[in-house]
Amino acid sequence: MTAPKITPGKQPTWLESLLITSIGWIPLSPGRILRRLLYRQIFAQVGDRTDIQPHVEFAMTQGIELGYSVQLHRYVRIRSIGQGSRIHLHDYAHLDRGVDIKTHRQGFIEVGENTYIGPYTCLSGDAIRIGKNCMIASHSGIYANNHNFADPTRPICQQGNSYKGIVIEEDSWLGSGVRVLDGVTIGRGSVVGSGAVFTKSLPPYSIAVGVPAKVIGRRGESQEAAKAVEAEVHHVIAATQS
Repeated sequence: MTAPKITPGKQPTWLESLLITSIGWIPLSPGRILRRLLYRQIFAQVGDRTDIQPHVEFAMTQGIELGYSVQLHRYVRIRSIGQGSRIHLHDYAHLDRGVDIKTHRQGFIEVGENTYIGPYTCLSGDAIRIGKNCMIASHSGIYANNHNFADPTRPICQQGNSYKGIVIEEDSWLGSGVRVLDGVTIGRGSVVGSGAVFTKSLPPYSIAVGVPAKVIGRRGESQEAAKAVEAEVHHVIAATQS
């Protein structure tokens, strides 16, 4: 994956710390209005009608862009870690309670227009691009990095990471607890059952379930085939939740 051109990052400033500490906790409409107005001094972009609820945590705000009418629920954490890294939430992006987003190195993470990310989902790595109109359910994990471990004589924590990147194309739906690992592309319009784990890419309009995930059908098949696939998806979801 080729990263977009990014500008050199800056260290956190006293103004960033002051504003987030002083107004980040204020509840209800007064807090939301203050954050929308004053955060424009420290963020790369804050769009009109953006709604930042109390107790949202940020780091390196000059690398964070929030589009028009973005919604960030309580306890969301967004950290643009790494010199020159960038996080861009496009118009109408919606991050539910406790979503955690963190870049590595000179990374970039983009969440597309009108995309919803469910509670306590984690996005972490060097390059993640999620398209528009996606739905990602709660407690999912999207991890665009991996630990090197080839040398048994050195601790794994000292061997660094590898980075390939993840793409989730537009109009995809990921059920609760899905795991997407580095190097994977989820094709446009795909549906993924709860608890699925992806180590390989998925063609467009696929329906996939399981660990490891496997394709069990395609959207747009005949009505009989679609019903059989839907029944299988519900069976897998029920087994995961039991």
